[in-house]
Amino acid sequence: MAYFRKRLGKWQCVIRIKGHPTTTKTFVVKKDAEIWAKNIELKYFREEIDILKINYPLFKDCLVRYRDEVTVHKRSKDMENKLIKYLLKEPFVNLKLNLINNSIIAQYRDRALKALHPSSVKRRLAIISHLFSIARKEWGFKIENPVLDISKPKLPEPRDRRFTDKEIKLLIYGNKTSEKLKSIIQIALETGMRQGEILRIKRENIIDKSLFIPVTKTKPRKIPLTAKALEILNNVVLPFELSGMAVSKQFNKLCKFYNIKDARFHDLRRQALTNFMKDKKLTVAETMYISGHSDPRMLLSVYNNLKCEDISDKINSN
Repeated sequence: MAYFRKRLGKWQCVIRIKGHPTTTKTFVVKKDAEIWAKNIELKYFREEIDILKINYPLFKDCLVRYRDEVTVHKRSKDMENKLIKYLLKEPFVNLKLNLINNSIIAQYRDRALKALHPSSVKRRLAIISHLFSIARKEWGFKIENPVLDISKPKLPEPRDRRFTDKEIKLLIYGNKTSEKLKSIIQIALETGMRQGEILRIKRENIIDKSLFIPVTKTKPRKIPLTAKALEILNNVVLPFELSGMAVSKQFNKLCKFYNIKDARFHDLRRQALTNFMKDKKLTVAETMYISGHSDPRMLLSVYNNLKCEDISDKINSN
């Protein structure tokens, strides 16, 4: 719909039509503005008619295409394939691509939040959102992205789980821990590496007393190795030939057996990086060099999770 307003002696025309960007133009004569507005509205109307003629595919077919053409090239393809498999079971995927609007996505979000963690729902919404972007930019479909028009799930405060010395000893030296998982856990604690980075270590990545990590969440990096980490890596078969899901499953089973509650494999990275700063007295910059973080705020707010008693001991020491 076109709106006209006089500003500084000239006529400004503003056109706002759902599904199209707001368009503005200024004219000396109002009649010229009205003619321009009618032409723009007619152009949009013709585009809508063209859209109605398009034979849009079902959303489930788009998901399969996205999986085969886009997901397959991602480092996180295994996890994303699993999420797409779950999405394909949802009723709304049987609708045509152009019929999926923000209301349908919002209903899916609310339904999913009743059974899943907010971060899990957010990951699923991210896949849907990227699919719509690809469909519009690369597959030639004239559609809007409905995910952009809904509120995203609010994530809880970052985890601050830190293992006790007793829990660490159980995980490493307990009789239920396999030698391979023991090595993986120790490397995580010695280096602060992510699970996926550890599982991709190859013998040629070890250079003197350092380790080159070619594929990471951010960018390739080279990290120093402790004597213990180097000893472990020199005495294991590399790569580990385990999937991330397999390691997480084994780790969770260990924690359940040893009665270690509310623990995840990624907590080992937090433990290591916190220890670098708290016990080894590394600076934030030095720790960032090892961890690969590009933003020091993440390191300070999440990983340097000093406990109240730590600070109390420090201020009361001589």
